[in-house]
Amino acid sequence: MNPFRVVRVIVALVAFVGLSGCVTGNILHMPGELARPDKKGPDQGAAGAPVVAVLDFTFAGAAPHEIGRDFDHAREIVWKGDPGKAMADLIAGVLGEKGVRAVRVSPGAPAPADAGARVWGSVDAFRVDARKKGTLRTTVEYSSTVSVTVHGSGGTAPAGWNSAVSSSYWTQDALVVTPDEVRDTVNGAANAAAEETVRRLVAAGVIALPGGK
Repeated sequence: MNPFRVVRVIVALVAFVGLSGCVTGNILHMPGELARPDKKGPDQGAAGAPVVAVLDFTFAGAAPHEIGRDFDHAREIVWKGDPGKAMADLIAGVLGEKGVRAVRVSPGAPAPADAGARVWGSVDAFRVDARKKGTLRTTVEYSSTVSVTVHGSGGTAPAGWNSAVSSSYWTQDALVVTPDEVRDTVNGAANAAAEETVRRLVAAGVIALPGGK
């Protein structure tokens, strides 16, 4: 554990040689994919329970996406991944951890015939920035914001139900901007947004958790 590391999470209601990832010229490439923390494999939820179809969220533009900026090196932060697919995967992952059978549905693919609920939406903000702070003791501050608009149908939810979710995540680390820390910061914001999205889906009656948990 890095002794300089500080983490804060808020959910709103409304290259370095030897480092993984890639830094090329004035571009820092964020490596890898987003994932649930400490996830050890797919969890399909309770057997026999109705399926929740989580459709890929929409996100403007085509990959690779410019998702932020490293201000100290005046370079863009770019990701080759798909924020809309990533959010659908994370939401399905949260549901699975809660015992709900959830399936991510890619664009153009049919939802499962036994789907009792559908979840879809848009990624409205997906950004991460990095900048150095301090003089005598320099640290790097990372900040990320992920915002989505989620729609849901099924259960006891009213027709046309939707909700806006926004999450912000900050970390501090020592010395230099690293691609892995950029990814971890985005991952924190995206996971917080996914967890809050599921909470609202349950509160609205779109999804019922097994055992009412």
